[in-house]
Amino acid sequence: MSNPAAAKPCGAALVALAIGAALSIPHARADDGAKPGDAALTCEQIAAELAPYARQMIPNLQALGASQQQLYEQARAMSQQRQAEHAMLAPMATAGALDPTGASKRAYAMAAAAQAAKEKAESEALASSPLAQQNRAQSEQLAAQGKEMQSDARLRRLMQLGQEKHCDKR
Repeated sequence: MSNPAAAKPCGAALVALAIGAALSIPHARADDGAKPGDAALTCEQIAAELAPYARQMIPNLQALGASQQQLYEQARAMSQQRQAEHAMLAPMATAGALDPTGASKRAYAMAAAAQAAKEKAESEALASSPLAQQNRAQSEQLAAQGKEMQSDARLRRLMQLGQEKHCDKR
């Protein structure tokens, strides 16, 4: 006992209902990290949402910073020592310029070559030291963490919003 005339309006209503539902359901697409209300976020709100991401990185950043500081201090001490050693070679260079026999010049050349070899060995030792190896490992770990975080769609969206709103300029 169905009425064909009544079926048409019901069919149209079902189609309209299906279209409305399809528009309100998120499409099967890659998550872009957007949330309702993103456009209205202030820089402070964006920063608040970014804070947990930053906190994840703090331990790795602190460890890397500490090892870099130690390497810097070692390199600075080595530089100061080298300056003193070069200053001790200066009189030999002057004597070499004034010695008509050339013996002082040859002695200076040998001392300068020995100093250069010593500095090269020290630099290589520092570069392959356990501290330098630890620093490289920490740097790689931080880079891997950053790469992993790049796959977080929400983080990418927040960074994009921050740039669009020029939050980095404040």
